[in-house]
Amino acid sequence: MSRTALITGATGFVGGHLVRRLAADGWRMRALVRGSSDTRLLQEYGVERVRGDLHSADALREGASGADTVFHLAAVTAARGEEAYRRANVDGTRAVVDAVLAAHPRPRRLVYLSSYAACGPARHGRPRRADETPEPVSTYGRTKLQGEAVVNEAAARGVQAAILRAPPVYGPGDRALLPYFKLVKRRLAPAPAGPELRTHMLYVEDLAAALARAADAPAGTYAVAEPVEHPWGDVVRHISHAMGTRPVRVPLPPAGVRAAGAVAGWFGGVGVFNREKAEEMLAPAWLCDLGGLESLIPPGTATPLAEGIQRTAQWYREQDWV
Repeated sequence: MSRTALITGATGFVGGHLVRRLAADGWRMRALVRGSSDTRLLQEYGVERVRGDLHSADALREGASGADTVFHLAAVTAARGEEAYRRANVDGTRAVVDAVLAAHPRPRRLVYLSSYAACGPARHGRPRRADETPEPVSTYGRTKLQGEAVVNEAAARGVQAAILRAPPVYGPGDRALLPYFKLVKRRLAPAPAGPELRTHMLYVEDLAAALARAADAPAGTYAVAEPVEHPWGDVVRHISHAMGTRPVRVPLPPAGVRAAGAVAGWFGGVGVFNREKAEEMLAPAWLCDLGGLESLIPPGTATPLAEGIQRTAQWYREQDWV
């Protein structure tokens, strides 16, 4: 029997890949969309469009009613002030939860896409556990953590909830890592001086598959990633190979990184780089304990970084982005 999903953020980077994944799995889909959204992909996959945004209570309730699962992906990752983050990531999540609780019939499951930023960087190089006190270092991270708390309130009221914390996500359509690909193409590979960053990474199609599986996995909070700790040098090496270049490593003094972030913030930098992004960049490790990962990314199915970077670079070239 066909299942129905409501997706927020369906026209975004991760959302588009989730639409493709759910379509392949035979789901019927609805998407909450603003009037300005590019809905061509949704039309291609026959997704029902519900006009509204995260503050449209009636539209959210209409979309959630009769759905089996609500996938809440919409979020603000870059903004000029704390209020914009809070309005989307906290108030918007609360509106989604309210709609789930008010829907008739009520959805069985709520899947919330969170971030490693919500728990903060690893301490003393050890992966952060799900039960460890979070220490986010950015407004984005703090508001995503508050969004998790809102979702857990719904869980306390009988809604099955799965929270997925994702590390840096990359792949076709990603604009966050695109500037680094362009720098490497120009034979430059900047990175903070000092101990080398270690991080988890996740290919976007693997995240889409994990989100889809979260509709049936045990409720709870999961970190999802390729189960490999990558030194940043490995990321640079794979991008260099994919771009066919041998870039010069450019060490950036931490004080300079912080100063550049502060200046960017003064001039209205939005997310691409500012003071808080500088602190995230300077963290020595972004690693989380991956307990329970097999429920969402079965062993041996995660895309290796080298393969994912190659696919991403190829897509960038096909789209003339690099």
